Amino acid sequence: MPPTPLLGAIASRDLARLKAILAKLRDPIPARAIGAAAGNGWKAGVVALASAGADLNALYRNYRPLHALIQEKPHVGGSSTPERLACLEWMLAHGADPEQLGAWPLARALVIAAFIGEPAYVRALVDAGAGRDIFTAAALGDVALVKTLLKKDRALAPARDQGLLTTLQCCGGSRMGATDKTIAAALVEIARVLADAGADPNARTKSWAHHVAVSYFVIRSGQIETLKLLLDRGMDATAAVGTAAWENREDMLDVLLAHGAELNRAKDNARPVLSELVRWGQFTNARLLLRKGADPNIPDDKGWTALHQAASRGNIQMIEDLIAAGADPTRRAKDGDTPGDVALIKNKRAVVSVFTRRR
Repeated sequence: MPPTPLLGAIASRDLARLKAILAKLRDPIPARAIGAAAGNGWKAGVVALASAGADLNALYRNYRPLHALIQEKPHVGGSSTPERLACLEWMLAHGADPEQLGAWPLARALVIAAFIGEPAYVRALVDAGAGRDIFTAAALGDVALVKTLLKKDRALAPARDQGLLTTLQCCGGSRMGATDKTIAAALVEIARVLADAGADPNARTKSWAHHVAVSYFVIRSGQIETLKLLLDRGMDATAAVGTAAWENREDMLDVLLAHGAELNRAKDNARPVLSELVRWGQFTNARLLLRKGADPNIPDDKGWTALHQAASRGNIQMIEDLIAAGADPTRRAKDGDTPGDVALIKNKRAVVSVFTRRR
């Protein structure tokens, strides 16, 4: 669907056009518009929209303008360029509320800034009065504050924030230690303190479509030492395999295997992780699991194996790799179809010939 003239002006950063559209606009400014301008880090556009009545705390698809600016892409993060920082500071000075929830995971702006590991955003939010509590302290690597708060109330260790993130998830999702060894060590210490005080290393929180565990945050942020510590404190190594595989983190996967992870029991959305990787075209990641010894013949709920999935996608190299790893081309799903039958049904003729040659 093509953008509206308003969104088109924002996307092209055409200030004169934007002002002309706003001058004629009779309807309320949609939340999507102010979110888009903030997401582009376009201060002039944000100022024009806010001056015309746009809500600096509007919510569009779980994102508020502050969150859209800080976290440019879900799960990935952003970059605090001077232009984006100036836009953030202007919004904070003109009514954007850092205590409201937004983004993915659903959290306050200070936690999201820690999750993408941008100290400049963190400083701006703190200077603007963003609240400091055990959740933000855990994300920022503030060991002293975490210990002080736990001393006053030990029940905070397993607590959940407004957006339902746990203290350990806030700590585990932080990227503040990515370029700062002192903070990296502090995050490990915070994880230890929280776990020893009763925080659950296997706590799960509702995502957009499924639940995510503490390991999801720790692996995605790259906190390998925190991962080791929490595995020693009872984190489920097998349940964490899916995230390590999707992130293609061989180092993390090796740690999980060393702590007893069972590749052939690992699930993603209740299906074998290997099959799901092949299903979604993550072939490099799937080959990582094969190298680590994953069985390509583990079926999903309808009896499909990773080879059925590869046949459905029509990827000949993945098929060859799976067969080389022991995949059975004669295995039938619950409906009786072999991988070759699936290729035929999907009209993947080149794939059909591969299976025909192997008879």
